[in-house]
Formats: sequence, C-alpha cells, structure tokens
Amino acid sequence: MHSFGTLCVLVGMLMAILAQLVGAALIFRSDIFKGLLSLAVPGYVLFALHREGSYRKVIAAWGMGLLGLAIGTILLS
Repeated sequence: MHSFGTLCVLVGMLMAILAQLVGAALIFRSDIFKGLLSLAVPGYVLFALHREGSYRKVIAAWGMGLLGLAIGTILLS
C-alpha cells in the first residue's frame, strides 16, 4: 500500500499542477490582459475560464488530481 499511496500522491499532484498550467495557457491564448490579470488577482483564473467555456474541463482535471492526492494521503497515513 505504501508504494500505491505514494503513486497516488505524485500523480494527483501532477494532474492538479498540469490542470492549472493548462488553464493559465488557455487564458493567455485568448487575451494577454486577462492572463496578466489572472496572475495578479486571486480567483480570476476561474472567472476567466468560466467566460471562455473551458471551466468544466480544467476544474474536472484539477479535482481529479486533488482526489488522487487525498486518496494517496489517506493510504499513507
């Protein structure tokens, strides 16, 4: 269980980070000003993704990453 828990934590962390990077790239692709604003204002990334129509895909990937991270943490405890 120890190696599976570690794998869940690492894959979950990787998925969450990649989802955030993809979300930021989608915002910068649509508008540079919105991209810079998302770096300065916390939570603006979610607002901008919702307006662009990519919100559900990015949040689903991010949530799956957090779920994997939580499962791995529980298995390691």
